[in-house]
Amino acid sequence: MGKNSMDINKNQFILSPPPLRRRAFTLAEILVTLVIIGVVAAFTISALINSYVESSTVAKVKKGLSTIGQAKKLAELQHGPIIGWEFSNSSQIWDYLKPYVSLAKDCGTSSECYPRENLYYLNGSIQSASNANSTSHKIMLADGSLMWLSKYDGKCVFSQPYASNITDICASVGYDINGSKAPNTIGKDIFYYYINIDGVYPIDHNDCRKTSSGWGCAAYIIKNNNMKYLH
Repeated sequence: MGKNSMDINKNQFILSPPPLRRRAFTLAEILVTLVIIGVVAAFTISALINSYVESSTVAKVKKGLSTIGQAKKLAELQHGPIIGWEFSNSSQIWDYLKPYVSLAKDCGTSSECYPRENLYYLNGSIQSASNANSTSHKIMLADGSLMWLSKYDGKCVFSQPYASNITDICASVGYDINGSKAPNTIGKDIFYYYINIDGVYPIDHNDCRKTSSGWGCAAYIIKNNNMKYLH
């Protein structure tokens, strides 16, 4: 009986199937996988960067509006309504406002606090050549952003009927959120506001489109809290 038992165990051992062997990935397969992962990662990282840049821009556009609006309110508390201020040029308006902003540098009407490259419309065409702005009063804020104020003819009498029917406009303010860095494009890093007798408003020209000038993009951002017009 012991012999038969040994024979059965021997036969079972001999008839057992061989263990499964796992096939390793080839070098070509590994390289293809790495390429696919790299492409997906590149698109993902690019999307994340664009999302961050746009959300940061939205916050800065709101900050610019708040900065000028708050400065005007405080200046009016000190000097009375803007319509009663003594000014005949852009610099005299800034004299009232600048004590109430975080000023890093006052450049007056020189080109020092102004983008050093051409300014572009959102559609890619040139809006103005570098250093072409000689009448606006320019400043650099503590965060490195630039602002320039341009007074309109007369004294708070300018009207813009296609810009949400804003009337009694005293001046406009250009705001470059990243200083002189690219892209220096209206609607991407340059935005505009109106100062009128009642307050400060984002310029709204209903033209915040990739095929247009982009003048109204500050108003679009304030209203929609995004920059979907770029996509």
